[in-house]
Amino acid sequence: MADRPLGRIAFLLFLFAAIETALGQGVLTYKKRDPSQIPVAVQLKRSVVQIELTCKQGQADSHFGGTGFLVSYPDPKLPPNSMFQYLVTNRHVAECWNEKHQPQTVTSLAIRANTSDGRAKLISKNPSDWRFLSDPSIDLAAMPILMPSEIQAVSFPINSFATRDYLSTNVIAEGSPIIVAGYFYQFPGEKKSEAIVRQGILSMMPDEPMMTTTGKPGNVYLGDVHIFGGNSGSPVLVAGDVLAMDGYRLVGIVSGYYFEDSDFNLEISTTVHGTSHGNSGIAMIVPVDYLKALLDDPPLKAPRDAYLSQIPTPSLANQK
Repeated sequence: MADRPLGRIAFLLFLFAAIETALGQGVLTYKKRDPSQIPVAVQLKRSVVQIELTCKQGQADSHFGGTGFLVSYPDPKLPPNSMFQYLVTNRHVAECWNEKHQPQTVTSLAIRANTSDGRAKLISKNPSDWRFLSDPSIDLAAMPILMPSEIQAVSFPINSFATRDYLSTNVIAEGSPIIVAGYFYQFPGEKKSEAIVRQGILSMMPDEPMMTTTGKPGNVYLGDVHIFGGNSGSPVLVAGDVLAMDGYRLVGIVSGYYFEDSDFNLEISTTVHGTSHGNSGIAMIVPVDYLKALLDDPPLKAPRDAYLSQIPTPSLANQK
């Protein structure tokens, strides 16, 4: 017992020495926050929209909600500041799955987003516009969308995706900070759409397939972050370094979480229906690589190519 204070002192001396060395090398620097910069959490909240569904279950109508967010796909042929935009969520949200992973008939789909003057606006969409990958284990859905000009929305460009190659190149792995924003169904907001922001760590990146919220084995990440009903489809950002000083990138999409049953076994649940059992705090995340694959899948890529083919190529004379 008497050795513990000495051990703590030795650790503190080591820590101070490490910090002093890092400061001498310019690794750790203090930079005053620029008041003109919008905090990451605020930008993240502005990327999130509420997805409201009416689904037919038997003879009765049921109402469900989930989270969606916007991504943008630029192209050099487009005019300046123009890009293709898509709405993203989970497949189990888009198709209003029941507890047996079976799609229900979606009779109405609305997007609730905030306008620049601070109020919420409902945008009706056709449920048949959703597109999915052929792999049934990938819990993703996306559709082309053109947001009205008054909507205050931030979209993630594809060059902000933290793909597996990016993570490997930048030595980002388990233990890295993550931040999530999603629909908070307990307080959705009356005048405007409200999103909740939570943080945690990237806790597991399995090399092998594991059972997913689709009821099928697939490749996912796990995050130590508490999510709940309505968070399905939430964007997950990962920090570029341990101190979150190097910015955040989109690493995946919330799909569900593990809950503890009465025997303390871990089971999987989507966040649309939830469960009465205890939430373990372990979230299931669809890697953003699959979102890039979905955006480049023919059903979504072909319309982009068709549109771009109609844009005339500048002649050499016009370029001089």
